Amino acid sequence: MRPKIASLVAVALIVASCTTSNEPASTVTTLPLETTTTPPTTSVTSASEMSSTTTTFAPAPIPVFPEYRITERIVVPETGDIVVVLLDPSSYTSLSDLDIYDVIADAAERFPPIFEAYVVDAPEAAAAVLVEDPDAAQLQALATHYLARLEEGYRIVYVGPFADSGVAVLGS
Repeated sequence: MRPKIASLVAVALIVASCTTSNEPASTVTTLPLETTTTPPTTSVTSASEMSSTTTTFAPAPIPVFPEYRITERIVVPETGDIVVVLLDPSSYTSLSDLDIYDVIADAAERFPPIFEAYVVDAPEAAAAVLVEDPDAAQLQALATHYLARLEEGYRIVYVGPFADSGVAVLGS
């Protein structure tokens, strides 16, 4: 008879623990972060209204800087290469010295070794930036479309419309 009493007591305890109290319980559900760096958005629902709990994640921000391409590369095995970086003006609505810094840093990381880089935002400036003795039209293109240069693989010198930004050190 004892096992029957123990079974009845166990069933009674289970039923008692499953009954709802007068206080509404609330549930908070979060999922572990996988590879995203953004915090989760969590739904909180009272027990009386709960049918399901949903957790969503905002997408991780993607670094946004102008699209570019390297239009010319002069291979210099002793020190590092000289490149001309042409920004795509249709890929941005405004441009800052930080955007240019990010482009140079990205190019140096993705296409090493780069010792010198010349950043321009127009094809005519790309064609003129390495010319030793530019003509008047080339000088005009450089005055408005030559934005910065990387020297010695680490020093960024802003020129033209960004000359007021001065000098930055790559990697700092």
